[in-house]
Amino acid sequence: MIQKPLSGGRFEYVKDVRDADRGDMNYELSGKILDGKVEAQGLAMDDGALVLFRGRNSMHRVTPVEGDMTRMLVVLAYNTEPNIALSESARMTFYGRLQ
Repeated sequence: MIQKPLSGGRFEYVKDVRDADRGDMNYELSGKILDGKVEAQGLAMDDGALVLFRGRNSMHRVTPVEGDMTRMLVVLAYNTEPNIALSESARMTFYGRLQ
């Protein structure tokens, strides 16, 4: 994280929800998480923190940011397959545009 917000912006996750390599999306557990029946773990971090996280098989989110300070971070993504591009949804999330 390059800059944390004044308040909020807490990283939350539930690990090992699915096994994307095997095509197991585990919709049942995902539904329980979204319904609040499974509690997410939180991770507090300060400016300059480096977190290595394999988000492909874990559900994760950030709580709403509060205050005038922007939550700013760098995301590095890697893929073992050549010529793989981010989806339109991911590009909008990371870059705020499609081109």
